[in-house]
Amino acid sequence: MRFMLADRGSVQDLERLSGRGFFFDLKVDGIRAMVELGGTGSQPRRLTMSSRNELDLTRRFPDLVESIRDLGDEALILDSEIAVPGTHGLPSWPLTQRRTAQSSPSAALVKELPAHLYVFDVLAISTQATASLPFTRRRELLEELATGWRRAVSVTACSRDAAAVWELVSEHHLEGVIAKAPLSRYRPGRSRDWVKIKATQSLTCLVGGVEWAGAEGMSDPRSLHLYLLDEAGELVQVGKASAGVSAPMRTQLLAGLQNPPLVVEVEFAEVTNSGVLRQPVIRRVRYDADVLACRTDQLSSRI
Repeated sequence: MRFMLADRGSVQDLERLSGRGFFFDLKVDGIRAMVELGGTGSQPRRLTMSSRNELDLTRRFPDLVESIRDLGDEALILDSEIAVPGTHGLPSWPLTQRRTAQSSPSAALVKELPAHLYVFDVLAISTQATASLPFTRRRELLEELATGWRRAVSVTACSRDAAAVWELVSEHHLEGVIAKAPLSRYRPGRSRDWVKIKATQSLTCLVGGVEWAGAEGMSDPRSLHLYLLDEAGELVQVGKASAGVSAPMRTQLLAGLQNPPLVVEVEFAEVTNSGVLRQPVIRRVRYDADVLACRTDQLSSRI
């Protein structure tokens, strides 16, 4: 079965969608997986876990196999995300990235970074197809199924209370939410019935290097090297951001590169365990800030 995909939204959509009765499902930053589990009539139970690009995930996550096969006696089709939990049992992309670096993980890696299946939809139970049911009914069925599930498998946090779910996202620096229309059916492909709302964080960074698209100083900057100052006053690189920005912003960046220091505000998804920004995007030049504003203590609560 093909996956249902969400349209993109923004934080400004939370209030509007909440007023329309949408549910807000925690967006897990992991590996999207369609799980198909056969009934108990066949032993061992047939199990496939497939990614969006049709990769077989079963061998990549052998630690999930037994937990999934123990999900009751009925055949199931589940839409889910696979991730490695971090602090408070919440999904961690840096840990998930480490785990997925090996297509056939070693026993030591599986033990160090055990995977978790975060289920957010059920598309079939036994011989009953549920994709045509409203989201509210599918969610009820999913929560009924989840009673007694083992620790390696759980349902995502989901509520009509947008503020409560967004507080969880903000407090733990999670990826965001998927807003879902209460009457929405599960339809393969992109749909306006689902809206992805990603959280962003920001830092003030010093631009300490540049990669040019052509001749240095004679062409457009391709990417900018981002740095922060540590407690000893040493520069620490925290990533690279694309310089693919608007024409006015490009003019400002070029002027700053010619007359350093260039201080910028950078939005990003999260910070990896090694202190590197994930998905950094330059939002504006900070004319109001100097180098001393670019300190590593901005990262203290985010790693």
